[in-house]
This record gives sequence, structure tokens and C-alpha cells, in this order.
Amino acid sequence: MVDVTDNTMLSNGVLIDNKFFPKKNLQSGTLRIVLTTQCNYKCKYCFAEGEQNKQIRIIPLEKLKPILKTSKEFGINKIKLTGGEPLLYPEMEALLEYIRQIDIPYVDLTTNISLLNEKNIKLLNKYQVNALTLSLNTLEKEKYEYLSGFSNFDLIKENLERTIQEFKGKIRVNCVIFDEKYKEKDYQSIIHLCQENNLGMRLIEPSVVDGFPITYTKEKFKKFTNQLRKKAERVIESDCNSVEYLFFGNWYLTIMHSLCDNRICEACPKYMYIRITSDLKFKPCLSRRDTEIPIDLENEQTIEQSFIQAINYMGVGI
Repeated sequence: MVDVTDNTMLSNGVLIDNKFFPKKNLQSGTLRIVLTTQCNYKCKYCFAEGEQNKQIRIIPLEKLKPILKTSKEFGINKIKLTGGEPLLYPEMEALLEYIRQIDIPYVDLTTNISLLNEKNIKLLNKYQVNALTLSLNTLEKEKYEYLSGFSNFDLIKENLERTIQEFKGKIRVNCVIFDEKYKEKDYQSIIHLCQENNLGMRLIEPSVVDGFPITYTKEKFKKFTNQLRKKAERVIESDCNSVEYLFFGNWYLTIMHSLCDNRICEACPKYMYIRITSDLKFKPCLSRRDTEIPIDLENEQTIEQSFIQAINYMGVGI
């Protein structure tokens, strides 16, 4: 007989405080991991994956391994590695090796490009990293250094060219439309770069960043994207109104509006993913802190309990 006073694992779920939660898969199949808060940039628009505490943290691989192993039982087949700057993670090779060892088939890494040297690209290719997401908001040296706080734009151009030539997986560019003084022409060079090299590209509406006013307002973002929309041969909208695809021949551009503005809470469990924060919590909602679940690493069952609680917090509303 089950002792209902305890948090007890059952064969098909978990009993928490006398309430039964059936084990269920994370429908998107994606887990996003903030490996470290450490970064060699100081981007003015940085949302820091929703993490408030700016203290430098690094997830120990030995603590991450059992979470990754358990996550497969919840339908996880895609891992997104972020930071901070994930290529600063000291155990990156061992992590990639372990992900392949437990047979998670898809790995995506988001990087600011600065560390995509020959050695790191060889490492990513060795472990068959499927995709790279490159943060790149302008191809103009002065503007780049102003936005990023990184002063070696020549290195970025060199690494970008190398990545396009040598990386074997897919490449996409994340471009945050940040400041009102940057006009459409400032983004056309990035758009042309992506078209010519068949790179994916996402134009992203900026999030609110504490302590730094965002001058590129939502109205300006809408006006700018409307200009592109008129030039597109075909426009496909999503059912959540947060994503649009603009087709120019065989190449398309993704426009990403604020998810929280569109209140996709009802669709969240189907489309969205859970984060693992740098302080080892499951974060099912980017905009909320009260739904974060500390991951109990005592054993496999306690990790499962934490995962189930996080899944049940998806789509609870703002």
C-alpha cells in the first residue's frame, strides 16, 4: 500500500503531497541547458536566458549526467546548449561524448562566434553536433563592438568564414533587432550573407533587459518586419502568432516575436521546451521564476519527480 504522506514514485507516475501526476513526455522533445553563465561578451541586449543572478556558475558534468540520462525517458531527443558562452564550458568534449553515448540524436549549440577557432570546430564535427546558432546582429565593426562589448571584429569575420566552410552541420544566425538608429539597410548585409551561404536566419524582437532601455520599440520592430514582409514571395504564420516565415525563393527568413506578448500558455506544453538553469533548476517558463523546480539529484526517482513537476508547470499562465 502506498504511503500517501510521502512523495512516492509509482510505476506510471509520481504521487506528490497526495496528488497523482502521471508520467508524461515533454512533447517538444527539447531540453535547453544553460551550461555556464560565464561569457566573454557584455551584450547590451542580453537577457541571460532569464537568469537574474549574474554570478558566474558552471554546471558540473557529473551532476548533469544523471539528468540527461533520465531526460530520455521523458521523450528528450534534442539538446540545446547555451550560456553565457557555452564554448567556455570546461568539460565540453566530455559532455558531447556523453550525449552521444546515451544516444540523444540532436545537439544544437548557441555561440557568439568568438571561440569558433579551428580546434573547436573540429571538436564539434568530431561529435557530430547537428547545428550551430550564431549570435550576429550587424556586420559593421563599430556597431558590433558597441552592442557586444567585444573589440576584435576581425576575429569574428575570420571565425564566421571558417565556420561556414568547415562546420558540417546546419548553421543559423540569430539577429536581435535592437536599436532604433539601425535601419533596414543595416540588416540587409546579414540577410544577403545568409542567403548566399544558405544559412538559416532569425530576426528576433528584443526582450526587456533590466537597467538598459530598449529603444527599438515593438512598433518599430513591427514596421521593420512589415517592410520585409511586403518583399517576401510567401509568408507563413504560426498558430501561436509568435513566429513567421518569409520566403524569398528557396530561402526563408524567420521572424520571432515576443512569446509572452502572444500568451502561448495553452500551446506551451506542445511547442516549448524546459530549461536547465546554471544553478540546476528546471525552468519551464522563461518569464516566471515562481515555477522553477530545484532538481533533486538524490537518485533517478527524485530527478523524475522534479521533471514531472516542471512539465506540469508548463503553460500555467503569466
